[in-house]
Amino acid sequence: METSWLKKYAGEALGAFLLILFGCSAVVIAVIYGQASDLFSAGLAWGFSVGIAVWVAGSVSGAHFNPAVTLGFAVIGRHPWRQVLPYWTAQVTGALAGAASVVLVFGDAIRDFAVRNGIVIGAAGSEKVAMMLAPYSPHPWIVGIDAHAYSIVPVWRGFTTELLATAVLVIVVLVLTEARNGHSPVSWGLPLGLIVLITMLTVLTAAHTMTTLNPARDLGPRIMLAFMGFGPAAFPGPREGLSMLITIGGPIAGGIIGSVLYRYVVSRLFSHSQPSITLEKVRKDEIIAAK
Repeated sequence: METSWLKKYAGEALGAFLLILFGCSAVVIAVIYGQASDLFSAGLAWGFSVGIAVWVAGSVSGAHFNPAVTLGFAVIGRHPWRQVLPYWTAQVTGALAGAASVVLVFGDAIRDFAVRNGIVIGAAGSEKVAMMLAPYSPHPWIVGIDAHAYSIVPVWRGFTTELLATAVLVIVVLVLTEARNGHSPVSWGLPLGLIVLITMLTVLTAAHTMTTLNPARDLGPRIMLAFMGFGPAAFPGPREGLSMLITIGGPIAGGIIGSVLYRYVVSRLFSHSQPSITLEKVRKDEIIAAK
């Protein structure tokens, strides 16, 4: 049993690693080289990053890759509470490794970009460089980093944006893996649904919050930023840390609310008599693990 859980931790770390490696690399290329820099392209990049992670590691760990998903599933009995912290640790570790790999490939280009744009790493305004790895609210390049930008996207609005987006993410994931949903995709098609979902969520929310949806997507790269010397731009970040409340606290709240809404409202819409064509085996494994 212990060996089985170790494999699940490895799967979570691998999935989070791939998510950050591909997703953040796409952001770096968009910002530094101006390629595929619109929100739809960014959404596709992050969507395909999630899709690849699920295709590669989903059958190993259940494809959380996200502390908000893990906590939400635990709240409704889909994941054992004793495995929440180990999953979180694996997810953040994988995200940190992904961010480190991005820096290994693009580190010199990132530093050169900062110099060319008169940005001092670690000083005020360096979130315009740090955002290539960690998310900030609002988006430093689309909305800005001054008081006016913060007035457009105050903390409560950013938090609400992340809460709603993450709740939608969790609800849709649970619907797509619902055994009684006759229109759910087969196992290999689940990532395709997630690609579409992440793309649309990015288009809708990236300007406000850089579409975090995932505390590990924030925390792992942010730790890497601290190693790179970004100082207060990494921790506590802008707004005296309140930006982290948006990009970490919002998804956590959304994961819980989305899971509860699905468990007590959405799931009741499905008939018990509908045949299963979905990830029934994955769901059985999750239920057995939760006992």
